[in-house]
Amino acid sequence: MPKRSGTAIIKRIIQIAPIIMILLCILIYFKFFKGVTIEHILEFTPENLWLAALVMIGLFGMKSLSVFFPMFLLVAASGSIFPNFLAAILVNSAGILMMLTLPYLIGRFAEREFVEELINKHKNAEKLREFKSDNEFFIAYFMRVINILPCDLVSMFLGSTGFSPVKYFIGSFLGIFPGLLTVTLMGANVDDPTSPKFWLSVIFEVGFAVGSAAAYYLYKKKKKAHADVSSKEETDQS
Repeated sequence: MPKRSGTAIIKRIIQIAPIIMILLCILIYFKFFKGVTIEHILEFTPENLWLAALVMIGLFGMKSLSVFFPMFLLVAASGSIFPNFLAAILVNSAGILMMLTLPYLIGRFAEREFVEELINKHKNAEKLREFKSDNEFFIAYFMRVINILPCDLVSMFLGSTGFSPVKYFIGSFLGIFPGLLTVTLMGANVDDPTSPKFWLSVIFEVGFAVGSAAAYYLYKKKKKAHADVSSKEETDQS
């Protein structure tokens, strides 16, 4: 009996701890980081590049639990901080993996009611439930590409629905990576907005956003057409 009671306590702690972490990170965000800019991030980042990398990855982790903190700022800031473009991409990639991991685990292990309530507060929450497919990799990828909800809420949702970790991480990372490349390049050239590299990254990012919107429109159109065909077949059968 005591053993079973101890197990129940540990399970309860595992469920409650993520909630406390999220609330704490939200508090930290509104207390210290609301309205933060790239310049602010550059000011408090250590000059030592190894320490700077750890700080940036930590900020990605905090961003994943605060929900509100914009990923764009962190990715662009890394492009400005690290003189080597490849180093900035590696740091941002590590940060993205951190950002994908924490909310996914929260969705997996935290109380389902808390996760549902957090997701439902967003105006586009219902659209998450519209995606039905046997291909978990495609869903994880496509939901990052169309970007209808904050990355962290999508991660929590996919974690709470029991997505395969391998398909979740690979699909999600591939969906985010094109934007990561362009925003990192944008941040690397933010001091020279007239440079071809800066405008190339801006054009690519805008094109990616437009392409994402078009992909979502075609998805909705195809889904509606499929629903109409199914409805017609049911009517004919009756």
